[in-house]
Amino acid sequence: MIDSHVHLDAEQYPDPSGSIKRALYEGVTAMVVPGTGPASNRRVMDLARKYPGVVYAAIGFHPERYEQTDLDADAALEMIVRERASICAIGEVGLPWYGASAADANVNARAKMQLAQFARIAAEMDLALILHAPHRRAAEALEIIRAAKVRRAVFHWHKADEQTTRAIIDAGYFISLTPEVAYRQRDQELARMLPANRMLVETDGPWPYGGQFAGRLTEPAFIKETVAAIAHLRCTTIDGIATSTTVNARALFGINS
Repeated sequence: MIDSHVHLDAEQYPDPSGSIKRALYEGVTAMVVPGTGPASNRRVMDLARKYPGVVYAAIGFHPERYEQTDLDADAALEMIVRERASICAIGEVGLPWYGASAADANVNARAKMQLAQFARIAAEMDLALILHAPHRRAAEALEIIRAAKVRRAVFHWHKADEQTTRAIIDAGYFISLTPEVAYRQRDQELARMLPANRMLVETDGPWPYGGQFAGRLTEPAFIKETVAAIAHLRCTTIDGIATSTTVNARALFGINS
């Protein structure tokens, strides 16, 4: 199994070795760790070098880190070029939804321009794109990345309407499911709807969850329970979901482990 999105560089993991060991014990063989800005990107690269073949780095610029500047975006773009051989994706990048600033027209215009920049370099360098585009932002992000001719992308923790979801699938992009699929109706409906060849799984740790995960630090090991929940919803086997989501993640990110 592969955790396609976990922030092991976050302060909640002062020493991620324990989380990594527990994940490996549960059958999670690889973890994609996306960066959110220059400092985060540097930590992510350090983790990938420390845990080769297990931690896979992505360099990104989170659209809701409103304190970050255009110079920070430029630094992320430069780092992508410099580290091309050492990363599996660009991300996470996208469009803002949460927080008061997300409604600001100037913030949104800047975010769309920056996403277009990251999408163009993803297309030019043949890199996967990890997208933060919740709810209505997903349709806007889809338009931007299609215009840039991005070949491979995943809409992480997807929350859009059915029409947008089907458009993403039709475009050949991936959609990832989180541990919320174990207890939240919206995510369960999405799990039943997605074609097996378009589905990924992620934890987005350290983001906390409810249900059976309440009160626990989110770790990549949660992927085992996430896969089991999806298998139950789809009336299929755990091995089947584990295999298909792993094949999909390998195809998206170029992961061979």
